[in-house]
Amino acid sequence: MNITVNRSELLCAARKAAAAASEDAPLEPLKGALLEADAAGNTLTITATNLETSLELKLPCAASDDDALVVNAKLLAGMLEKLPGEMVELKRRPGVSAISLRSGGAGYDVTIWERGHFPKVQIPFPEDTVKVSGIPSMARQTTFATVEDKDRPLLNCVNLLFTQEGLKAVGSDGGCVVTAKGDDKSTGNASLLLPARSLEKLAALCGDSDEFQVGSIGNSIVFMRPGLLFSARLMEGDYVDTGRIMDNIRNQFTVLTDVAELRRALKTVSAVDPKGRVKLAFDGGQIVFSCKGELGSAAESVDIAPLTGAPQGEYWYLVPALAASLKALSGTVVLGVAQAGMLNLSTEKAYYMQTAMRAPAIAPIEVKQTPKPAKKATARKPAAEKAA
Repeated sequence: MNITVNRSELLCAARKAAAAASEDAPLEPLKGALLEADAAGNTLTITATNLETSLELKLPCAASDDDALVVNAKLLAGMLEKLPGEMVELKRRPGVSAISLRSGGAGYDVTIWERGHFPKVQIPFPEDTVKVSGIPSMARQTTFATVEDKDRPLLNCVNLLFTQEGLKAVGSDGGCVVTAKGDDKSTGNASLLLPARSLEKLAALCGDSDEFQVGSIGNSIVFMRPGLLFSARLMEGDYVDTGRIMDNIRNQFTVLTDVAELRRALKTVSAVDPKGRVKLAFDGGQIVFSCKGELGSAAESVDIAPLTGAPQGEYWYLVPALAASLKALSGTVVLGVAQAGMLNLSTEKAYYMQTAMRAPAIAPIEVKQTPKPAKKATARKPAAEKAA
């Protein structure tokens, strides 16, 4: 290998590779980044994996020959951080298991592994892929509703549904369900279970305007765009039938309000009990949030516009779950209350549903009884005195 590449660009790629590589892999090469030089295309490809997800990045470079090797990903990023100079040269002599990095008069020499120790990323055929964009928004609106549960691993997944109307994403922790509309051009007929952490990793690497070609191969889903390839292992199993759940919802009433105002009111009242329950009470043109904790109580109202039915009643919900949903939503929202107090929030791009809780039990007031005064002891008279 004999290449010259921009140090800042390689450092950025090395940091991403270090984040994607496995820190506790049983084999040392799996902690590394695969560097592949293509002399004909003057391209350097960097690949990292933790066997659950794989990341591949491409950078322009000046390469004099083709070569492939594996170097510790964190070590590579650390060396590039400390090297001075704008360009860095990576060079190794044929048959030598070491590489040198030189930039601005400074350099390092480190041990490497050969290409054969590193797993290869599988790529689907172009005709088996569809276009997808808006990944970060879709992740933000769904991953918060998943939960890590060893006994129910599917609840740690986001269900990607490729339908004739476009892409939909669903997340659920068993107590709430959220659906988000994705790219309406991503049509198909497939249901895939992608771990939430994998989707979050991909979202951190791109923007909403980035367009990917997406396809599945084997037990993996692959997202591809120029300069970036991301692969993630899929889960298998039967996911919650959210479509059936939503079809059976019958709202008692619906109102129109603003997400930012709901978020503000909840934040205000939950200060007295951030992990407790909040009461939503409906009174004419307002919804009143109230919360009570050990340190006190708080209440805040928000204006609403009734749409259907008569807004009324009092309902209790978990503060953390409701706060997470309001953080993921934005704009104007249709708020509805269905049977058994089920709360649902609907915007143009997302739908959220949360089951109601029982009202907190009120501890009985202990009535302290005043102890009765003890009877005074009276001395007995001697028998002779009584006789007299």
